[in-house]
Amino acid sequence: MSKTFKSNFFLFLAAIIWGFAFVAQCNLGNLGSNTFLASRSFLATLTMIPIILIFEREKLTLEKIVPILKYGAITGTILFIASILQQIGIDLNQSAGKAGFITSLYSIIVPILAFILFKKKSNILIWSGAIISVIGLYLLSMPNGFTSIEKGDIFILIGAFFWAFHILSIDKFVGRVSPIKYSMVQFFTCGVLATIFALIFEDISFTYIQNAWGSIVYCGVMSSGVAYTSQIIGQRTQILLSHQSFYLPSPFSVQ
Repeated sequence: MSKTFKSNFFLFLAAIIWGFAFVAQCNLGNLGSNTFLASRSFLATLTMIPIILIFEREKLTLEKIVPILKYGAITGTILFIASILQQIGIDLNQSAGKAGFITSLYSIIVPILAFILFKKKSNILIWSGAIISVIGLYLLSMPNGFTSIEKGDIFILIGAFFWAFHILSIDKFVGRVSPIKYSMVQFFTCGVLATIFALIFEDISFTYIQNAWGSIVYCGVMSSGVAYTSQIIGQRTQILLSHQSFYLPSPFSVQ
C-alpha cells in the first residue's frame, strides 16, 4: 500500500465521517452551541489518550512539548471559531444539506487564501476539482435550489473561511510536531474556549447534555477524534510527499 493511497484514504475517511456529522449536529434539542462544542471537544481529547499511548509513546522533551502546545493552541483556536460559527448557523437553519453545501465553499476559499497568504499557486486540476466538487454537492444537498439567504447561512459562510484557515494552519504546523498529540491539544484548546463562552452566554444543563448524548458521542469520538486526526495524518503524509497538501479530497469539513 503506497503512502499516497494511505494519505488519500485517511482524508476520504475524514470526509465521510464529517458528512454524517451534519445530521447529528441538527439534533441537539435545547443544548447550547458552546456547551455542545465543549462536550464533544473534551470527549475527543479523552479519545486521543489511548491512541497516543499506543502509537506515540516516544519520550517527550521540552523542545518537543513547546511546539506541540503552541501550534495545537493556534489550530485549536481556529477550530473553535470555525466550529461555533457553523454550529450557530446549523441551529438557526436546521438544514444539514444547506449547511453542507455552504461549508463546502471552503474548497474554493483554500487555494485563494493559500495564494494570498503564502503565494502558493494552484494548477488547473486543483481548481477544476474544487469547482466540480462544489457543484456536485450543491446538486446533492440542494435539490430544490438555493431559494433564500437566511441568517444562519451568514454564520456558516464566515465559518467556511475559518475552516479554510484551519486546513492551512495544519499544512503549516503538522510537519513539525507529533500529529496525534498536536490533534489532542487542538481539541483541548477548543474545549476550554467553548467552556468559557458556555459559562458566560448559556444555561448549562446536564439534562440537555444527556438528551443530546448521541450527537455528542458521534461528533466527539468520530467527527472530532477520528476524522480530524485522520485529516492531520493525511495532510502530514501529503506534505512529506509533495510539500503541497492543503486540499481535502472532498468538500466536507466540520464538525
